[in-house]
Amino acid sequence: MSSELPAYQLKFSAKRRSIQLKIQAGQLWVSAPTGCDLQFIQQLIRQKKAWIEKHLEQQQQPLTAGWLEQLKIPLFEDTLELKIVQDSVNQFSLDGDCLWLQLSSRNKAQSQSKWIEKLVTEFYLQQAQSWFEQQVRFEQQRMVLQSSAVRVCNFKAKWGSCDSAGVLSFNWRLLMAPQWVARYVVVHELAHLVHMNHSKNFWTLVARFNSDAAKARLWLKQNQHWMKL
Repeated sequence: MSSELPAYQLKFSAKRRSIQLKIQAGQLWVSAPTGCDLQFIQQLIRQKKAWIEKHLEQQQQPLTAGWLEQLKIPLFEDTLELKIVQDSVNQFSLDGDCLWLQLSSRNKAQSQSKWIEKLVTEFYLQQAQSWFEQQVRFEQQRMVLQSSAVRVCNFKAKWGSCDSAGVLSFNWRLLMAPQWVARYVVVHELAHLVHMNHSKNFWTLVARFNSDAAKARLWLKQNQHWMKL
């Protein structure tokens, strides 16, 4: 193995007590305690080189991003084609494996792309609300639990939440993942009705009702970068 160091960005912080290596946006970021020896940091990077190169390669592979530009979107394990037509209103309709987007002829030319994104997002929100309501009903019967409401949100940095009132919220982008991954998130949030933390007892409860928990968390970590429009 070559001893050449991968390119990296280094940040020192007085608040850190250990060195952190993070791969983000195709770049290695290193956070280290203030005063940490540079040679020690570089030695650690060399030791972790195989891990670094593996994760850099994963992020540098052609992404299934730019869905709207490709005129297709994922829906669980399926892929829908986008069919765009001019009409008198802005609305969407699902027909088999095609999602028809009707764009008003009154739209300004520069706003067409925004309307496409808006309609596709509304489609996902509608589909997600129905799917998560059904899935929560099924899972909470198995787990003998009761939520108070199910909401679908446009979260930017989390997949779901459970508040103290028993309201479960889910990220609509989970419809871009396989169903087994989204089912894990439902069980995860329902488990918070019992344990409002991530304690050992919480994870034991999750594992009892979803054997794919660890696999699903890994899938989300590795694929979240392309789950966007």
